[in-house]
Amino acid sequence: MLFRIRRLWDAITEPRHLKVAYFVVYVVTTGTGVATWLMPPQSIEGPLGAQLTAIWSGLFILGGLVGAVTVLPGWWWAERLLGIAPVLLGLAIYLSVVAVLHWQGMSSGASRLTQLGIIVIASAPFALRGLLIREYSYEPRRG
Repeated sequence: MLFRIRRLWDAITEPRHLKVAYFVVYVVTTGTGVATWLMPPQSIEGPLGAQLTAIWSGLFILGGLVGAVTVLPGWWWAERLLGIAPVLLGLAIYLSVVAVLHWQGMSSGASRLTQLGIIVIASAPFALRGLLIREYSYEPRRG
């Protein structure tokens, strides 16, 4: 058993710790998409509609699954196109909706600035990963 785990770990090119961290981010993204799909946030779904909520949660699921599958073997073209891009698009939709809700609630003193900030922070690992892998289709360190 330990031999198999070691072999899997050795199959990941350096920097292994970063790739495993991104793998975890993609898995959490998938879980977030599934949770949103099954139990959409009522404060967002109501004004937004069930269809658009299903779209951005579906983008999280697609991007998270593809990212988790592609990050460790270094299939950068697929990670960029089908992992990072859908997640960032889903976050952009979510950010837009929250911004509109913030704007609409300003007259009553309601604020969604914290939500807006958290969405921007949540986009950071995907934006950084996209910048790190933008130059090649496949990881050049692969043997």
